[in-house]
Amino acid sequence: MSWDYDEYTKPCPCGKGLIKVVNGSNDWGQTSHNETILCPECKEKDELEKADKEERRRVANQKIDMVLDYFKENYMDRLLDKFVNTKSKKTIWKTAYEIGLETYSESSFYKHTKSKTIVIEDYINKNINWRNLKKIATNLQVKDSKFEVLYKDVASHIKEFEDEEKRLAYLRAKGRI
Repeated sequence: MSWDYDEYTKPCPCGKGLIKVVNGSNDWGQTSHNETILCPECKEKDELEKADKEERRRVANQKIDMVLDYFKENYMDRLLDKFVNTKSKKTIWKTAYEIGLETYSESSFYKHTKSKTIVIEDYINKNINWRNLKKIATNLQVKDSKFEVLYKDVASHIKEFEDEEKRLAYLRAKGRI
């Protein structure tokens, strides 16, 4: 399996410099695409934009940690109550799946917990995350204005990153990247 590369330059958006583009493909239909900004002005602008984006991501992650900590601090007991009568791995999975805590299928759940004894509190802590938090809160019927404010704040900060992930997933599925 060998890679073939096509390399060319194109003008950068400012019109003063160039961008080096390298496209690659192999016998298996895999592709690669890389752009390198050669224009000093645009390169500096790009680096500043990347640093700004990293800072926004860092702030969003801090806010996610805050809302998760708040949720765990105030609603962990409610969540643990849902698991009071779970004695087997099957009932743990079923309860977790219904709540929205578990996304794996039952067979995948067994693979991931094969030779482990499940400590419910550790299991819950490990599985609560931003992606399932709203579903869990809805299932527990959380009516807390502070939680709602924290959640909406995080949602506004993380939206650009989630939209970008969806856009990239779409492009990958279509074979465009």
